[in-house]
Amino acid sequence: MLSINNATISLGKPITTPALVPVINEPPPTRCINKPFMIGGESYGVTAISFGNPHGAVFVEDIEGVDVPSLGTELGTHALFPRGANIVFVQKLGKGNFAARLWQMGEGEKAFTAEAACVAGTAAIMTQKVLDDKANIIMDGDTYHVTWDRGRDIVSISGSRIECNG
Repeated sequence: MLSINNATISLGKPITTPALVPVINEPPPTRCINKPFMIGGESYGVTAISFGNPHGAVFVEDIEGVDVPSLGTELGTHALFPRGANIVFVQKLGKGNFAARLWQMGEGEKAFTAEAACVAGTAAIMTQKVLDDKANIIMDGDTYHVTWDRGRDIVSISGSRIECNG
């Protein structure tokens, strides 16, 4: 694991085509945005994105009130994710600012990954919870700046503590 301070890295093109995430999305529109997943009689809107690993972003009203281990497991192993997925819970805090928590397959709740922060930011842009191509994502007490350059279709992240596998 490589840790870089005050860096910007590119995660590349967000994968949103359902067959490539993969996520089952019928009828098959071009993307899975805010699709209802039923868990215990409750509906959760899931936006499916991948930057190499399948993720589902779920917007919630109270990030601290989410039972991340339980709900993350239920959503991440849902039949609509045929290979499973990491789940990012996201709460809008104010203009362009979001808090996020991550449930990661095989690990449970995890404090931060650059990919999860990019999923949160990209989902905020896709669902028009932010009206430009930038979102600030707070994870594990740090703020990360996610930018989606739509012209080149590339998502990047900058922040005080970026960790990469390498």
